[in-house]
Amino acid sequence: MNGTGNSARWPLFGLLLAANVVAGLTLKGTWLEIPVSVVTGLGVVAIVLDYLLRGRRGQR
Repeated sequence: MNGTGNSARWPLFGLLLAANVVAGLTLKGTWLEIPVSVVTGLGVVAIVLDYLLRGRRGQR
């Protein structure tokens, strides 16, 4: 089953990963670097976990 979530997963993954990298480079040494990195990093991890869990269930 290929729903909208599947097609939106990888662009969102790329956007969050890019935001994490840019925030790490531009906000280096500021207090804002930590919350931005945490939020974007958790988003990336959540997308990967969603892919692994749903992907394995969908193949059965």
